[in-house]
Amino acid sequence: MKDQARVTLVQLTDKNDPDYAVERMPAFFSEASYYGSDLIVFPEYILGNRITIQDKNVQRFFELARMHNMYAIAGLVETHNERYSTTALMVDRSGNLLGRYYKTHPASGPGPHWWPPLPNWDSEARGILGHQFTVFHLDFGPVGILQCYDGYFPEAWGCTSYSGAEVILWINGREGMVEDFFCLSAASAYGCVVGGCITNGRNTGFAGPFGAYVSGEGEKEEGRLFPRIKEPGDACVHATIDLAGLRRHRKHLRTMHQRRPDLYGLLCQDIKMWQDYPDIPWDYPECSQFVNKSQL
Repeated sequence: MKDQARVTLVQLTDKNDPDYAVERMPAFFSEASYYGSDLIVFPEYILGNRITIQDKNVQRFFELARMHNMYAIAGLVETHNERYSTTALMVDRSGNLLGRYYKTHPASGPGPHWWPPLPNWDSEARGILGHQFTVFHLDFGPVGILQCYDGYFPEAWGCTSYSGAEVILWINGREGMVEDFFCLSAASAYGCVVGGCITNGRNTGFAGPFGAYVSGEGEKEEGRLFPRIKEPGDACVHATIDLAGLRRHRKHLRTMHQRRPDLYGLLCQDIKMWQDYPDIPWDYPECSQFVNKSQL
């Protein structure tokens, strides 16, 4: 493992045209190579929908990683015979598939709750969900991946860090923004560096524990990711991660040494919080069919 790593996050807009998305990738690989990045990270879904890794766009992505001798992450909806999954691919420096992370929490349902998985909103809930948090052991250190809705669950961040991930990449395929508070709280609570990127939104950027162990261009702002992309649109941001300092921090992580697992049993139980509010009607009557049910 190395004492530092350089990472590039790409904010690549999704125009529902995977060919055009992949056509824009070489310029970002070149920028990352010029910076000396070990890893380049693209958003969720960006390689295409209902395809296999034999698809020409996936193979082109693999080739770009090989050409630039760089680890690379990107998302797709991957076909598995009659089924499919929301998949993040980890590609090694030689352009070979190192592994996959399957999204564990499906985003499904209309606003404002984005639940329950009603018809025309239930695609991810009917796909194959991941059943574990995956850590990839790269030549500079261990890296984890979360996809979009996964990042709204603090348990996902914690389990990925506890599995050994020093860096967690949160790839998003949506509008809005990479929320600072999710990234900053995860980085500080679980002693990891977080990098979040997005397609049709903004605020792609980095978070280190209490703002430390990440350096890059720009001026730090209190309570914000750093460095970050402030506006929507195609762009990339680079950062150097002080892995040696981060490991020393993880060695002494107070939220590790002072945990009280004897108090946390409720986290693993089938809690039914909605039963506390019997007088409040469901916004959608169908909710009662789907309580505590992710995969359909």
